[in-house]
Amino acid sequence: MRLLRLALLITCLSGGSNASAQNPAALQQALQQAVAAVDPSVVRIETVGGADLVGETLTGTGPTSGCVIREDGLILTSRFNFLSNPSSVIVTLADERKFPAEIVANDESRMLTLLKIPATGLVPVQPAAPEQVRVGQWAIAVGRTFDLKFPNATVGIVSALNRVWGRALQTDAKTSPLNYGGPLIDIHGKCLGILVPLSPDERGTTAGVEWYDSGIGFAVPVTDLEQALPRLIAGETLKPGLMGIGFEDQGPVSGEAKAIRVRPKSPADEAGMKVDDVIISINGQPVTRVAEMKQLLGKLYAKDVIQLKIQRGAETLERSLTLTDRLLAYVTPSLGLLPDRTISDPARNGVLIRGVLPGSPAEEAGLKPGDFIERVAADGVADAADLRKRVQRFQPEDTLPLTVRRKDAVSDFAVTLVPRPSAPPDQVSFIPILQPEKPATVKIGRANEKLPGDGMSYWSFVPENYRPDVKWGLLVWLHPTGDPLESEALRVWSQVCRDRGIILVGPRTPDVSGWAPGHEESVKGIIDAVRSTYEIDPARIVLMGRESSTLFASQLAFKYRDTVRGLILQLAPLRIRPPEVDPDFPLEIAFVSSPQHAQQRQIQRTFEAVEKLNFPTWLVEQEAIDGPPFPDDVVARLALWFDILDRI
Repeated sequence: MRLLRLALLITCLSGGSNASAQNPAALQQALQQAVAAVDPSVVRIETVGGADLVGETLTGTGPTSGCVIREDGLILTSRFNFLSNPSSVIVTLADERKFPAEIVANDESRMLTLLKIPATGLVPVQPAAPEQVRVGQWAIAVGRTFDLKFPNATVGIVSALNRVWGRALQTDAKTSPLNYGGPLIDIHGKCLGILVPLSPDERGTTAGVEWYDSGIGFAVPVTDLEQALPRLIAGETLKPGLMGIGFEDQGPVSGEAKAIRVRPKSPADEAGMKVDDVIISINGQPVTRVAEMKQLLGKLYAKDVIQLKIQRGAETLERSLTLTDRLLAYVTPSLGLLPDRTISDPARNGVLIRGVLPGSPAEEAGLKPGDFIERVAADGVADAADLRKRVQRFQPEDTLPLTVRRKDAVSDFAVTLVPRPSAPPDQVSFIPILQPEKPATVKIGRANEKLPGDGMSYWSFVPENYRPDVKWGLLVWLHPTGDPLESEALRVWSQVCRDRGIILVGPRTPDVSGWAPGHEESVKGIIDAVRSTYEIDPARIVLMGRESSTLFASQLAFKYRDTVRGLILQLAPLRIRPPEVDPDFPLEIAFVSSPQHAQQRQIQRTFEAVEKLNFPTWLVEQEAIDGPPFPDDVVARLALWFDILDRI
């Protein structure tokens, strides 16, 4: 009788089998029987206490789901359900008995949590045979949140296997915080996997949550669970395994797995791997592309031992290494030179030196403005971006051989790299932006703009000496709540923009309450619009926030790492943890503080914390906070910091 009373939300797919179309009653009965079979194994999980907000994600206060995996009280669920770090966890079984639960261990790679309740005689889920899982078969996402007596379910298909770098299967059955941690089952009630939010591009407890109810859902396959379970039961926290190698990753079109950097003291470094080594197999499985390597490594954990075959020139070598969960923070190497920003003939390879930083390795080696770098370590250099990538392959204290043309003579230089300094020097000579030879064909001066449609409005200032043959920096001013300070920002920064080659943009928040996560795409759209109209240097795109707008500025900078290269935080601490230093997406942070400011101590503490992460960061102090919002001396120092963001 209970089967007839099951409350199901069934989302049937179009284009089902002929048999299903001819006999929908039989399909409905099969779906009901499948849910009834797994019903005793699905539990409700409730949490008490903890944080209300984690990053930008509001933590839920409602119930979520879990699966019984062993009759003696072991339950698997999604780690998302515990992102608030609750003070207590309550599990309610299908028979409505309630038990306190303890967290045994977490799987931070597949975003799972193992719980233990003081109960026996439970009914565990029955795993589906992995060889029988097929794309296109029915898949039912089950949870226990709406009604204690009956599970809730949504119906779809298995839409893909080996997703999220081999860690998950994909379904179009609706998944959300209501059924995260519940089972994804087949038409026979057998468990295909545990529902979790995952993302192929990001890691973290909330990665993939934004896709809920979108037709893109993920479940960790039961075969993976069986392999990880003994370590979880033993209380071990499982983390993604890392080798410590950087690759030229261009997504699905990436080529061979050729190392462009090896992190010091990493498993790869200790195994003797070198730059330009090519991984050709992992644990006996062939690797021809970076994507294949990620697929094989995605299933593994820290402490797993892997066997590699690598190609080094004409040699084929074998290496064994133990994956780790933590690498030493990357330290950016520096030559200390400024590349020319003139857009030159693409047929002419090499890098013209615009300036040399005082006290830098480039100055000590004898390099001068006007020198032209033609080769690095005997290889030709295409442009400044190519030179920057070449330098990033080395470590501080490495010696870099350069071939340089000075007027009509060609000489070789040996430059010993140092860690990239965070603070700018007191003074750097630079070539001023000259007046253009021809009138600009784009809009210059002060203007009010708006994104197409009902888009966000913004103001902009393009200096009168704008030249389309020079790469210009872009400063995005994100005003605090209340006074947008447009006239003051323009008054103080306009001459800096002329001298330093910067375009100034000021988005206007459409809400009087200030910036919100929903405004991120609009601000990014403004940046893209400016980049499509003007010649913008990708190495000098900076966001600047003040007090209440600094949180939004930080979130925007960390979200769009492929775009933003600098972040200025005026009179406010950094309120969210920065991402790991990534040489492919460099980002520098400048704090502006004052001894008179109420948050001076917090600003100093977050500055020091970010500095310990080897994140390029700099702290500049202003004397008073009751004067103009942009003191001239602070702006002068920030302008210099901005001007050398493209240094190599």
